[in-house]
Amino acid sequence: MNRNSPLFWSFSAGTWYYTQVRISWFFPLLIPLLCYRLEDLSLGLTVSAILFFTVLCHEFGHVAAARATGGAGDEILIWPLGGLAFVQPGSGPAAQFWTAAAGPLVNALLCVVTLPAVLQEDQHLAAALNPFVLPAVSLGAVWVAEVLVLIFDINFLLLLLNLIPVHPLDGGRMIQAVISAKMGKDMGTHIYSRIGFVVAILMLLGGLFAESVWLVAVAAIILALNIQETMQLQGGESYEESFMGYDFSQGYTSLERDTDEEIPKEPRPGPIARWREKRDEEKAKRVEERDKEAEVELDRILEKVHSEGMDALTSSERRQLEQASKRMRSKSKDGDD
Repeated sequence: MNRNSPLFWSFSAGTWYYTQVRISWFFPLLIPLLCYRLEDLSLGLTVSAILFFTVLCHEFGHVAAARATGGAGDEILIWPLGGLAFVQPGSGPAAQFWTAAAGPLVNALLCVVTLPAVLQEDQHLAAALNPFVLPAVSLGAVWVAEVLVLIFDINFLLLLLNLIPVHPLDGGRMIQAVISAKMGKDMGTHIYSRIGFVVAILMLLGGLFAESVWLVAVAAIILALNIQETMQLQGGESYEESFMGYDFSQGYTSLERDTDEEIPKEPRPGPIARWREKRDEEKAKRVEERDKEAEVELDRILEKVHSEGMDALTSSERRQLEQASKRMRSKSKDGDD
């Protein structure tokens, strides 16, 4: 990852779930654009907030799946075209498949949770199921129901988008994992890059026919990334090289590091393992401090015996001396064994 890339110009939003979350400086530019396109300030701000929340949940789905498969995930970047999750799945096509599938599964879950609100709003049902339009909601007295409709619509759109079987979307990564499991990684990569070409051209033609600016823009980006992918494969470049310093191997709303690196990275321990490690370190530190204090006290007692004799010791000092003597005999015995 090239941190000097314009895509990485971002600021930190903190560490959540042991994952650093960063927001691109370009992401706030999306907010006035949405407000202008929707011709409503409150609606534009609401859609922006829902989009941010949805993309973040999607990325955390990838991170959680990568860790569950024995891999790691430690960083998320939110930018105008979605999100990028820096993850390293566990070994094997199955781990790569489920790491890619976890993001769309999160979107599907959010759709299921908000579906009852959509079914109750009959006037919004058709629009909510149409990925090319936004339901004509009005954030009035029943704004909660309207917001739930928006959450369903945005998650339904991202679910459909990410299931398109092309590079760099999640659906493409899932198809690649399936083909690689049956035909090998190299053949899987070549086949799925060709599928990306065909689908991107069909999307571009469909966007032109439907006069959809958004569909044409998405198709153009996908086509450009697939062209770059093919050029890298033909030029013998590493598959991990990336567009503008990033590896777009996980999809529109995610970013996956390939697991087949020359120097494999050790998986990040889980939260329970990290807690146990920290607890053991603190326990060892306390034992070390206690031993040092006991050593200082023993030196004082021995100095007192040397200068005043055994009779000068108090009962407490005698017990301490006896305990120290037992510990020394025990260590000596263990050394002999």
